[in-house]
Parts: sequence; structure tokens; C-alpha cells
Amino acid sequence: MAVDRRVARTRAALYDALVALILRKGYPAITVQDLLEEADVGRATFYAHFTSKEDLLARSLERVRDILAEAVSRTEGSWSIALFTHVAEFRPVYAALAGIAAGDVLRGAIRRVVAGFVAERLLPAPGIPAELQAQHVAGVFMTLLSWWLDRRPRLEPQAVDELFGRLLAGEVRLAF
Repeated sequence: MAVDRRVARTRAALYDALVALILRKGYPAITVQDLLEEADVGRATFYAHFTSKEDLLARSLERVRDILAEAVSRTEGSWSIALFTHVAEFRPVYAALAGIAAGDVLRGAIRRVVAGFVAERLLPAPGIPAELQAQHVAGVFMTLLSWWLDRRPRLEPQAVDELFGRLLAGEVRLAF
């Protein structure tokens, strides 16, 4: 079912307001009133769509799911490179959220999006539950994403995606 255009516009305005305010004030300082003013929507309208600013943040990742689906539909890109590219583009927002409670909300939401996306497209290995496999891929993705954001190595999204492929391929070996 398609989302009503007015609903889509309102949500987009609130998502855009959240990003603008994160960059301007930092997430902890943002109030619902700030969001209302930035997006030019009423309080009742906000609460008709979201329960809190944390809910707005988590649900803003529905856009990420759309990015992943679009990448899969194109032949030139993979979902992982599309997501790493998105993170690189919005790195200041992700950096502003790192290390605070909102960062945990964001990481949890990204992990759920990635795990769900992978679960829908998984070619399961025999003898390992499909849900476990999807969670494994999401876990590797999130570990690499956190490392990339926290350590800030000078790696382009393509190089990070190559590391992701190598990690998934099992190139890590233990000495014992």
C-alpha cells in the first residue's frame, strides 16, 4: 500500500529537520519543540507519526531500506556498497550520534534493517538457521561500520566494502 503524499511529505520534513538539527545542535540538545519548528509541523502531527525523537531517529532508517532495495535493483551496485556510500555521505550525522544513547538507537535500527534485508535475500547454508545467518551478516556489517566510523581510517566506501566481503568470506583465522 502506498503512503499518502501528505504523510510522506510530513515524515520527510521531520527526517530532514532531525538531520539539520543534529548537525547544528547535536542530538542530545534537540527537543521535540525544535523538531516542530524546524519542520513547521504541529505537535499533534508529530505525535500522529512518532512517539518520540528516538522513534523518529530509528524510523528514519526506513530510508536506508529504500537505498538498499534500490541498490539491489541496479546491476552496478551491491547493497553493502550503497550503505557504506550513504554512511560516508552522512558521516557528520553518524559522527554526531556516536557515543551517545542515540547512537545505540541508530546502530540497533541499522542492524535490524540490514538483518531483515539480508534475511529476505539469503541463500541459506544447510544446517545453520537462516535467522542466525542473517544476524551474522548484520553483525559483521555493524562491527565493520563501527570500526570505520570510530577509527576513521582513510578508506573510501569501496575499500570498506571489500573488507566486508573478505570478512564474510572467512579470511580471519585464529592461531590456535
